[in-house]
Amino acid sequence: MDFQKLIKKAKEEQIEDIEVYCEENKNLRIELFNGEVEKNSLQNSNVVSVRAIYNGKMAYLTFEDENMDIEKVIAKLKENANSLTTLEEFEIFGGSESYPELPKVESGLDKVSLLDKINLLKETEKIAKGLDKRIVLLPSCSYSEAHSKTTIVNSKGLNISKSTEYAALVLGAVAQENGSTQDGFEVKVVLKYDELDPKSIAEKAVKQAVSMLGASGVEPKVYPLIIENEAMSSLLGGFSSMFMGDAAIKKLTSLIGKEGEKIMQDCVNIIDDPLMPNSPNSQPFDDEGVACYKKNVVENGVFKTFLHSLKTAKYFKTKSTGNGVKQSSIVASGINLYIDKGNKSKEDLIASTKEGLLITDLSGLHAGLNPISGDFSAQSSGYYIKDGKIDRPVTLIVVSGNFLKMMNDIEEIGSDLFISPSGVGAPSIKFRGLPVSGK
Repeated sequence: MDFQKLIKKAKEEQIEDIEVYCEENKNLRIELFNGEVEKNSLQNSNVVSVRAIYNGKMAYLTFEDENMDIEKVIAKLKENANSLTTLEEFEIFGGSESYPELPKVESGLDKVSLLDKINLLKETEKIAKGLDKRIVLLPSCSYSEAHSKTTIVNSKGLNISKSTEYAALVLGAVAQENGSTQDGFEVKVVLKYDELDPKSIAEKAVKQAVSMLGASGVEPKVYPLIIENEAMSSLLGGFSSMFMGDAAIKKLTSLIGKEGEKIMQDCVNIIDDPLMPNSPNSQPFDDEGVACYKKNVVENGVFKTFLHSLKTAKYFKTKSTGNGVKQSSIVASGINLYIDKGNKSKEDLIASTKEGLLITDLSGLHAGLNPISGDFSAQSSGYYIKDGKIDRPVTLIVVSGNFLKMMNDIEEIGSDLFISPSGVGAPSIKFRGLPVSGK
C-alpha cells in the first residue's frame, strides 16, 4: 500500500490527522529433540495499524492485507470514529527535533545456511549430553531468529523507520541422582550469529541442573540474602509497572507525587537506556515516533521520573520520555530498564557472607507480588552460604519482603549486570536480611 497516497486521500476526506504504523517481521524457529528436528518454521507478517482523528475522535484500524483498498480503509476509520462514545486524550506526533543513530550491526543471520543452524543445535545437544552422566534429558533445544522493520508515517510529515535483527539459542537440561531431579535452563540472545557459543550455553544449563541435585530446605529465619542477577532482573521486572505513567494515572503505584523524594538507598540508580549497545531491545525512537534517550528513573536513591508515553505525559502536563510501546494499545514501558551495577563481583558478595543464602531463582512472581504496596512472596531456590563459601543447594523455600524497603536495606551491589531478553536488568545484590521460610 502506498502510505503517502492513503494520507493524501484521508485529508481530502476531512480526516484531520492520520498515522500509519507498519511492522514487517520475519521469524525463524527450529526445535531439536534427541538429534532430530521436531519443528522448522519460517513466518512472515506485515501488519499495518492506522490511527486517524475524525470529528474530534481517534479511530483505529489494523490489517495485514498489503493490497487493502484505500477507500475501504478510510470508510472503516470514519465508521469506527463515529461509533465511539468515550473521549480520551490523544495525539499524533509530528516528530522530534532529531533522532539518535544506533550503530549498524551486521548480524550475519542471512549468510548462515539452515543446515548450519540445525548443526549448531545438534552440537549444543551433543556437548550437553557429554558433560555429565547425570543429565538424563534435554527437553528443549531451540534456535530462533527475528528480523523486524517498523515504519511510522503520518500527516504531520513524520516518516521514520527502525530495524532490528537478533538470534537466540535455548537449552533446557534435566539432571537426576539418588531420587533427586533438578533442571537447568539457559537462553542466549545475540545481535551477531557468530556470538552464539554452544559450549558455553551447554555448560551453563548443565551446571545449573547438576549443582541443584540433593537440594533441601533451610531453617526458617531472617537471612542475609544475595539475589543473583537473573533473579534480581525478574524481581525488578515484576515491580517495573510502579515506574510507569499508566500506573500513575490509574493510581496503581505508591510513587505518585514522590518525584524528587528519596525512595531507595543512595547507592541505587535505576536507568532506562533505549540506546544501550548490544541489546536487541535498543531503538532510536519509540512506537509513537518520539526520540529515545537514556534517563535516570532513580538517581542516588531519589525518584526522578515516571516513564511516559504521549498520553500519560499529556495527563501529567509533562513531556514524553520516549517510552510509548505498542502492545494492544500504546502504553508506557521500560526499554532496557535496569539497576546500575556496583563494584563487587558476585564472588566477593559470597565471600563476605558468614551465613546466608544465594537466591538464583524466584518463581511465581506475577502471582505473588503486589506492585502497589511493593510486597512479594516467591518460592525460591539457590544455595546456602557458610563461612563465605557455597555450602549446599536449597529449594522449596519462600522469600518474602517489600521491594522498596529492601532497596533501602542493601549491603553491596554487584558488578555482574545482566539484561534479560525482555529488556529488564540488574546485577547481583546483597541485602542485609529478608525473611525465609523453608523446612
